[in-house]
Amino acid sequence: MNTGLDAILEVSKYIETSTDIYNSRILLDFSTSDFVAMLPTQSLLSASYQLKLTATEASEIPLEYDIYALPISGAWGMGTGRLGSNPSASNGVSWIDRYGTSTGTSWLTASFNGGSGGDWAYINGGGNWYTNVAYTTTQSFDYETADLSIDVTNVIKAWISGTLVNHGIILKRAQTAESSSLEYGSLKFFSKDSHTIYQPRIEVRFADAVNTGTNPTASFTNEVVMNITNLQPQYKQDSKVRFNVSLRPKYPTITFATSSNYLDAYQLPVTSSYSILDAKTDDVIIPFDSTYTKISSDSNGSYFKLYLNGLQPERYYRIAIKTQPSTSEEYIFDKNFIFKVTR
Repeated sequence: MNTGLDAILEVSKYIETSTDIYNSRILLDFSTSDFVAMLPTQSLLSASYQLKLTATEASEIPLEYDIYALPISGAWGMGTGRLGSNPSASNGVSWIDRYGTSTGTSWLTASFNGGSGGDWAYINGGGNWYTNVAYTTTQSFDYETADLSIDVTNVIKAWISGTLVNHGIILKRAQTAESSSLEYGSLKFFSKDSHTIYQPRIEVRFADAVNTGTNPTASFTNEVVMNITNLQPQYKQDSKVRFNVSLRPKYPTITFATSSNYLDAYQLPVTSSYSILDAKTDDVIIPFDSTYTKISSDSNGSYFKLYLNGLQPERYYRIAIKTQPSTSEEYIFDKNFIFKVTR
């Protein structure tokens, strides 16, 4: 059966009898052009890429297990089925067929294309993928949450460089786990059609911070006031935005001058970083990171750039700033710097 439009993606294994063992796998499709459009050319092959799926339910699963992510080696069609479809849909990819039962185009079970293969326990099929160990990535779970976060950097770089044709990624258990006599239950994840903020995504991490500013670094000996001076109420989803971070002493030292102390420009310590949170749920969308969300500076002060096409539209987001003036100090500014991403 095909469940291409279902709100849930599922890796499952159920045993009814010793000869009736059922496994399911997940196929995901991501466009290479999205990465090319998002990143500066010089960052495409130096970035890291993490596949992220959010679990909605895990039932009857063992305490320890592995999930594999592999680049698919053949084309396929998503289909329009749902788990509850009656009769079940067969107009898209399934365990046996790549485009549906009416096309006669099945997954290869022998004479695989160069560098590719497949495996199964009971029914021939289940997809084809490139078998080079460089493209095989695994996440091992041991008393952990079922949320998935797998490094697929080598796969994405191979797509971008043209080393591999992009047919998407398949998620599965090891063949030994699928064919064993042990129950492995069901891992369910939100799909793109779940209409939530938890859709499957590739998290792209690249370092773009530059620190050329010569303004004095703010002192945190006394209280400071921080603002994002150019923050707008909303931005279009395809925007690339520069957020200017302004800060000053809350109680400046009294001096005789010809201009206001409040016009003095300061910059954050070079160890500062930003984070993006969902304003309603407080879920961390982009975490603080000393490399990938590092804040830049130039002659105008501190700033960071954000590519908004990685954020779910029609939702509100909040910016948080973290700075560490020394190894023993850490300050987080979360003053409801909120903006909306629109379609």
